[in-house]
Amino acid sequence: MPLPRLARNVALRVARLVATHDLFEKPSERSRTAPLNPVLPANAASLLAAVQPVAASRATVPASVRAKTTVAPSVSGTSEESARPAEGCRPVTLEGLRRALAPNGKPLVVNHWASWCDPCVDELPRLVRAAAGVADIGDFLGLSWDLFDHPGNPDEVAARVAAFADSAGVGYASVLFVGEPKALFAELALDNELIPQTVVYAPDGTVAWKKNGVIEHDDVFPLIAAVKRAAGVA
Repeated sequence: MPLPRLARNVALRVARLVATHDLFEKPSERSRTAPLNPVLPANAASLLAAVQPVAASRATVPASVRAKTTVAPSVSGTSEESARPAEGCRPVTLEGLRRALAPNGKPLVVNHWASWCDPCVDELPRLVRAAAGVADIGDFLGLSWDLFDHPGNPDEVAARVAAFADSAGVGYASVLFVGEPKALFAELALDNELIPQTVVYAPDGTVAWKKNGVIEHDDVFPLIAAVKRAAGVA
């Protein structure tokens, strides 16, 4: 006999708390079970109707069978003409990503995340606070891995990511990478294939600070301080 809905939700919540002890999520480190409602910040409740919920299971999948983006990116002729997006989320190829990350005279904070990643969602309020603290001297950009675990139409997924971020109170833009995970790891010389992770780039493009894992409350000040040092105002 199926468990009552309340009991089932309590059990899922307990399982989620236990599963997130490592603070990270990796593409395809979950079995393809029936979708479940993700745990969202209080101000993101209105997003439930707009975002595809994802499975909470964390079963490990071998890297050799990691999900790949199988749908050709539907990138319009103008979507990658501008360098860094000012708002929302847009799909980008490897070349578009290079343009979005190109130095422009300011420090750039890049947060690798996905809307299906619970730790990524949990840290968003702290990132928003940090972004507000350096708004006049640095830029923030989300780099979405949403297609790595849940392939789909890039334009549609980008729209859902934008809606998710907006409902969570995120004021900075994101880009949705449409290429293969290995291409992203190689391009950015990432030594970690897990999310979330956050990198501060100095105006010359060098790495000034990095955090593998969730940005906790104690990380907000060091993140802001790193941006200020990179901008030469610390």
